[in-house]
Amino acid sequence: MTRLKKTAWIKAVGAVVVLTVGGVTAWAADDVIKTRQADMKEMGKSLKAIKGIIDADGNAADVVAPANKLVEVAGLIPSLFPKGSDQGKTGALPAIWENWDAFAKHADDLKNEATMLASAGQSGDLATVRAQFDKTAKMCGACHKEFRKKDD
Repeated sequence: MTRLKKTAWIKAVGAVVVLTVGGVTAWAADDVIKTRQADMKEMGKSLKAIKGIIDADGNAADVVAPANKLVEVAGLIPSLFPKGSDQGKTGALPAIWENWDAFAKHADDLKNEATMLASAGQSGDLATVRAQFDKTAKMCGACHKEFRKKDD
């Protein structure tokens, strides 16, 4: 192989590697975005289920499972927003990464409020569940207000 052919071959291989790595990075970011959107939808379903139980004057204990789902997902929130996952079809604002500590605190506060919501469900007192649900839902709204793009 001549020196010119070797140089051309090395450049071609290098280009393939760069394109492949770039494609994998873009795919990984899309995958993270899809995962976090699915998890956020699960949180929404859980909140809606709890609200339905409250509105129907249902059994407070029925709140425990969806509240525990909130606890689970809230604990995952920081891992669902790795650096570089602000590109693509996402409502995440750059403020998440610019104010990471505040964002992580919102997630931790949500997890704590959801844990108390699950405990309220275990108490059997629907009035306590209702009050704790309001606090939990406000935590979701506070984070969205600061860190999520407004819908057009």
